[in-house]
Amino acid sequence: MVDILHGSKAAQQHGRHPRRRDRLPFGTFLRRFTGVDEKILASVPQERSRYTSLGGVVVSTALIAATSMLGALTLLSQASPLYLVPVAVLWGLIIANVDRFLITSLHGDNDGWSRWGNVLIRLALAIVIGVFIAEPLTLKIFQERLDRQIMVERNQAISLTESRYKQCNPLKGPAPSGVDCNGYLLDGGDQALAVEGNMTQRQHTLQAAEDRLEADIEQRGKLEGRRDRECYGVKVPNRTTGVPGDGPECKARNNELNTFVANHDIPQQQAEVAKLKAELGSLAADRASAEAKRAAALSKKITEHVEESRRAYTDIGLLDRWEALGTVAGQSGMVNFAHWLLRIIFVLLDCMPIISKMLNGKTEYDRLLTQELRAGSACHEAELNFTTRQRTGEYEIRLREEERRLKAERGRIDRDQRVDEASRDNEIDRLARTFISSIPTQR
Repeated sequence: MVDILHGSKAAQQHGRHPRRRDRLPFGTFLRRFTGVDEKILASVPQERSRYTSLGGVVVSTALIAATSMLGALTLLSQASPLYLVPVAVLWGLIIANVDRFLITSLHGDNDGWSRWGNVLIRLALAIVIGVFIAEPLTLKIFQERLDRQIMVERNQAISLTESRYKQCNPLKGPAPSGVDCNGYLLDGGDQALAVEGNMTQRQHTLQAAEDRLEADIEQRGKLEGRRDRECYGVKVPNRTTGVPGDGPECKARNNELNTFVANHDIPQQQAEVAKLKAELGSLAADRASAEAKRAAALSKKITEHVEESRRAYTDIGLLDRWEALGTVAGQSGMVNFAHWLLRIIFVLLDCMPIISKMLNGKTEYDRLLTQELRAGSACHEAELNFTTRQRTGEYEIRLREEERRLKAERGRIDRDQRVDEASRDNEIDRLARTFISSIPTQR
């Protein structure tokens, strides 16, 4: 019906033949992205430029989407662009098909809240797609600035990690108690700790021996002083007699001193203290050697962990740049302004097909399309009614024929039944006559 109403009629009106199908002008190619029917549009050729421009907007949006996807893929993968271009082209075709669907759904002259509800829903979808297109392009544009920010943050994280390892694994002594070292403690070997524990024990033993030696020397000095004062006749009230000479008290004080010296071998204690000090000196040398080995082991392990962290930060992913974009935008007002400006521009570009369609309003093509749809619906309904009535009539005819056949069959059966009954009656009469004739006549 489209061919009859519009195709040939429009060709006759404009005095030219319809275009051949093997030729596809560039304008027709662009209009295909708007979902228009060229046969209907031939009736209003003045509308072609409008829908050609609208198709150009859809193609432009698709090209921007493909470029954005190509930029995102280059950020995500190190593969050759020759392998990434087909994926970007496929994404651009998907966006073009989505925009074509959005525009096609707005064709016609439908009014009311349903049309505006569809417009709002499709506009929201276009905004989402626009944001998804804008972000990869924004990341690609600010890639150099974002990479610098990422490297600065990663260097700070590596420095913080190295500092925490060094703080939690001091070369001398245990880790500080006020620092959270969960996951940062390293094993530098037990030798230094064993030597440290042995030295601590020997220091306690030496301190006890020195304290004991000092107490004994002090006590011996006191006993010698008492003996000397007693033997030399120094008068001390309530302590000495004041009589010089080797008397009983002098002998008692001397015996007391000798008993103390015999029970407390001060020279032996002094030799023991000297021995302990020598051992501590040897342990100090061992501790210095063990601490040097522990420091070397800890330094090596800290370097290995830091290098491992550094290797983990080798690649820069899309999410890393996305987080860095938020950081840079928060630090720089100019970057934040440019980020939002690009986002708004790309969102508007993706919304342009819908906005352009709404700005154009209802066109003559929309009116003709609505009429065509209504005519097609009416024709389909009429064809459906005709088919239904035709099939119903066929069934009615077949029903009547079946009723006539059944009626004729019932008549035949009745005739056969009557013939059978007549045959039975004749046979009964014949048998009865035969029976009667066979009975002897009584005289």
